[in-house]
Amino acid sequence: MKISEVKVTKLSSKEFYERDALAVKGGAEHFMDVAVVSVVTSNGEIGYGEAIAYGILDVVSTTIEKIYRPLLLGEESSNILGLWNKMYKTTFRLGRRGVTISSLSGVDIALWDLLGKELGSPVYKLLGGERRRIRGYITGGYYRQDKDMEKLLEEVKGYIEKGFTSVKIKIGGLSVQEDMKRLNAIRENFGNSLNIAVDANNVYDFNTALKVGRELEKLGVMFFEEPISTDLPDLSAELTRALDIPIAGYETASTLFEYRDLITKRSVDIVQVDASWNGGITEMVRIGNLARAFGLPVVPHYSAGGISFVASLHSALVIDSPIIEYHLRYNPLRESLAGEAIRYENGEFLPPDKPGLGISLDERVIEKYRVE
Repeated sequence: MKISEVKVTKLSSKEFYERDALAVKGGAEHFMDVAVVSVVTSNGEIGYGEAIAYGILDVVSTTIEKIYRPLLLGEESSNILGLWNKMYKTTFRLGRRGVTISSLSGVDIALWDLLGKELGSPVYKLLGGERRRIRGYITGGYYRQDKDMEKLLEEVKGYIEKGFTSVKIKIGGLSVQEDMKRLNAIRENFGNSLNIAVDANNVYDFNTALKVGRELEKLGVMFFEEPISTDLPDLSAELTRALDIPIAGYETASTLFEYRDLITKRSVDIVQVDASWNGGITEMVRIGNLARAFGLPVVPHYSAGGISFVASLHSALVIDSPIIEYHLRYNPLRESLAGEAIRYENGEFLPPDKPGLGISLDERVIEKYRVE
C-alpha cells in the first residue's frame, strides 16, 4: 500500500519524573517523553512506532515531519529496507547518532507494524523468529532521597514476588563503597538464586571501572553495563580483557556501523540494543546477526514507552536473545501504549500473537498525556 501520511503524537508524563525517574543521585533524568509515530496508508491502515524523545519531543517531531515524511509519502509501505536506506542517506549532513536515528527508528517500527497487519502475521514471524518465551530482568535500584536500604530490599523483594529472578541495579551515583554496600545487602538477603546485574550509565573512568569490576566479580554479578563512555570503545575492549565479569553495552551507540566497531573490537561481551533508539527493528536484527557471527549474545535494552519494549521483544525473538530488560517502576505510557502485547508469567515474556506488533493503544491515556 502507498503511504499517505506520517504523523507524530507527542506524549509526556510528569508523574513518572516525580515518582521514580532518578537514575543518578541528586536529580531526575527526564520526564517520560515518548514520540508515537503513525504511518498511514492509502487504504486507511495505520502502523505505530515509537522514538525515544527524552526532553526533545519537538526536535524528534520536526525531524520526522520535515525530513523523513517527504521521503515516505507515496512510497510502498512494504519496501521497509529500501525506505530505511533512503532515510538514513539523508542523515549524512545531520549526524548519524541521537535524534536522527531515534526518529528513524520510530518510523521503521511503524512500517513493520503495518506490514504485519497487511499480511496478518506478528512481526517476529515475518522475520523468521521462533515462538517462545524470553526470560526478563527488571531494572531498578534507582537513587532517591527517601529510599533507604530497607526500601531498596523491599523493592527487590517485589520483583521476586512477581516471578522475576534477575534484577539490574543502578550504580555510579554514590561512592564505590556505598554502592557495594547496597549490592552486598541484596546478595545477603536474597542469596545466589537471584541474578544481579549493574548499570553504571557511562560514569566511570577506566581505573575506577576496573576497581569496581573486580569488586563485582566477588559478588558474582551477572554483567557490568556501560562502565565507561560509549565514545571509548578501545578502553572498553581493554576492560573486557582485564575483567572476568561480562561487560554489556552500549545502548547509546547507533546503527550497525557503530555496533560493528564495538563488536569487532570486542569492546563488549554482551551487546545491548534498543529498537526505538538504535535504528528500529530493521537495524536491531542486523546488529543481532552480526553479534551472532562473533559469538556474542544480544540482550535488548528498554527504558521508554510500551511500543518500544514490544518492538525490541519482536526483534529479540528473531535474534535469539536469552533475556530482555523490563521496568516495573511507575510509567503510565508502558502498558497503555502496548495493551496485551506485554504479557509475562513466572518472569518470562510471552510472544505477541496479533498481527503487526500486536499493540492496542489506549486513546484515553494518549489524550491525557498528549503535548500540543
